[in-house]
Amino acid sequence: MFELFAVGLEMQKRMIDAQMQGVEAARDMVQAAQENAKAGMAANQAGEAGMKAMKSWMKLWGMRG
Repeated sequence: MFELFAVGLEMQKRMIDAQMQGVEAARDMVQAAQENAKAGMAANQAGEAGMKAMKSWMKLWGMRG
């Protein structure tokens, strides 16, 4: 009887460990997605700044853009 109880507890422990590994993997994926989003936003801002600079340069030389 106690052996069955011990086996049941061990199985529960293994299931909890497996679920925790899944939670950690999901957390890592969310963190990576957030970092990618930050990098994408920074690249977008740099692109916008480049366009503004280009338009200013074109205005300086009398071009239309």
